[in-house]
Amino acid sequence: MKSMKVIIGSNFGDEGKGLMTDYICSINENPVVIRFNSSAQAGHTVVTPDSKRHVFGHFGAGSLQGIPTFLSSYFSVNPLLFLKEYDELNKIGIIPDTMIDPNCPIVIPQDMILNQILERHRGNNKHGSCGLGYNESIVRNSMDRYRITCGDIFSGIYKNKLEIIKEEYIDKRVEQLNLKLSNDNLMNILFDANIIEHFIYDVDNNFKSKVELSNIESILENYQTAIFEGAQGLMLSEDYKYFPYVTHSKTGVSNVIKLLEKAKPCELDMEVIYVTRSYLTRHGAGPLPNEMKEKLYKNITDLTNIQNEFQGVLRVAPLDINLLSENIENDYNKIHFKSKNKKINISKSIAITCLDQIGNNKAEYYKDNNLLLKHIDEFIEDILIKINPDNCYLSYGVSRDNIVKYSNKD
Repeated sequence: MKSMKVIIGSNFGDEGKGLMTDYICSINENPVVIRFNSSAQAGHTVVTPDSKRHVFGHFGAGSLQGIPTFLSSYFSVNPLLFLKEYDELNKIGIIPDTMIDPNCPIVIPQDMILNQILERHRGNNKHGSCGLGYNESIVRNSMDRYRITCGDIFSGIYKNKLEIIKEEYIDKRVEQLNLKLSNDNLMNILFDANIIEHFIYDVDNNFKSKVELSNIESILENYQTAIFEGAQGLMLSEDYKYFPYVTHSKTGVSNVIKLLEKAKPCELDMEVIYVTRSYLTRHGAGPLPNEMKEKLYKNITDLTNIQNEFQGVLRVAPLDINLLSENIENDYNKIHFKSKNKKINISKSIAITCLDQIGNNKAEYYKDNNLLLKHIDEFIEDILIKINPDNCYLSYGVSRDNIVKYSNKD
């Protein structure tokens, strides 16, 4: 029987999905990592037991172990950022093995430029964008005339589409966004013809040679363990209640279900692993329930989510386990595939990371609208009672060798 693991962030992202993907890759047979949503704005940090470190955007978080990546049709590919990260991995001795669905939409340089101009134009009303063009690419790619896919890149048709976008779309989009009078210094670059020339050169001479076209059916047939690595978190999903402070992506299990319905796999076990830090974080604008101005724990460290122009600083709050449970149940209940396909055996798991950062073994958290301060073991027990998972993963450090797994049903 084949195995499937689905790794999903339970909050606003930055929960430890890279860590968990790396760990799950290390304990399963013949794995492949499948990216099933979002784009390069993912920042999934992996630190190996021998201290090799990388923050993954395009590639699966199992790449430091030599595990191949498949970018599904729900992942938007940014060739320029792909090549930048590819070179970064090469410098630490990794040559990533990457397969891509031909229907993957492409992020082009103008998407990134528009995204950054617009976010700056919002001033104090920023949406929390990373400035990497994902949302703009979704808008453009929703129109067939301006849509560019990986298949278009390999067929060569993308070059004509880039010209159409330059001649028609960019001006229309600038007007639609009320940016005509913007004096942002990127406005001139946005209309620079050299951008297209450089993009075509990089795509034809570098990008195409580093990827292989494939599809979900072939991936599930050729690998024993499919590890679906989600990006961002359930509270950033496009259909979450905090719109517009969300991403233009479904961050839960929905896309995985659609891929399975398309692939019609044989009998398999599917474990959905919901990941949370031991506290709540948000990197970017928007609501953060019970946000604290000071550090929740003095041991909190984060080398990935550094302060930047578009997202500001990493914000922190105590974990609310009722909200955590609500997020997980709302997503897990969407697995209608469970009743449709009796060949899929589904289990629910919870992964709690950053437990080593809790000071003096005393966790501060909300339960039933009450702020509690309890021993770390009681904190974990309260989460398990509320979530009732089949399995639990506890992380007490930055690498996979600091993770403990046990069954909650024993």
